[in-house]
Amino acid sequence: MPPSPAATSLTPLRLAVVGCAALLSVALAATAAFAHAAGEVPQARLSATGHTVTLQWTAAADDIADLAVAAGVWPEATAFAYLDVAFGGDPALLPDDAEVAAMGRDPALRHYLEDRVRILQDGTACTGAARPAPDPITEGVTFTFECPEPVTAAVVEIRLLHDRDPGYRTFSIDGTEQYAVHTAAQPAHPWDFRAAQGSGGSVPVLPVLLGAAAILLAAAMALTHLWSRRPDRPAATGHDPDPGRT
Repeated sequence: MPPSPAATSLTPLRLAVVGCAALLSVALAATAAFAHAAGEVPQARLSATGHTVTLQWTAAADDIADLAVAAGVWPEATAFAYLDVAFGGDPALLPDDAEVAAMGRDPALRHYLEDRVRILQDGTACTGAARPAPDPITEGVTFTFECPEPVTAAVVEIRLLHDRDPGYRTFSIDGTEQYAVHTAAQPAHPWDFRAAQGSGGSVPVLPVLLGAAAILLAAAMALTHLWSRRPDRPAATGHDPDPGRT
């Protein structure tokens, strides 16, 4: 039995909608959480004013604990305790507030952080300093970099925790549609600070993808119109309101 005209004419449109949905899924997957078992990807929020670049790094509690393990400040068992709590374990097993604050003040932690996060301007590393928050587990770490010239563009390199697990990655943002994913294979990415500074900059990624999806949808609608006008299109089988018409 041949399909009805309505079903036939809608087929290309439905296929295109599915295709657009797939395209958007791929685009949004770039912003999804990767890496650690806790599921929350570490995030770096970037900003630049004058010669200064600020990077605010936050992550799940077990990932912060992993930083302390990587720096040699906490034992492996402490990171496992945080991971266990993330899945419903007993919080009583975690370090107390004083132990967390002491971890954040440890010079070994700051050395580890400063060794693995860099801002490069014209190939030269800017002078950087890491300042863990009083409660780094919940508030993360602030990095401040002083560069030789006013910063409009630079390379952002983040290698935090890649020595613990190459699956770790950090997702960088700046409040615009611009983003980057810092992986063990590609820890460094160029960054255009002008968009966030309000002076133009690179073309945002997400609007381009949405525009591509809109173009695909428009093309599908045009294809639907052409499909419905095919000479070999199946004839309608509905009731003829004028039985006398030939």
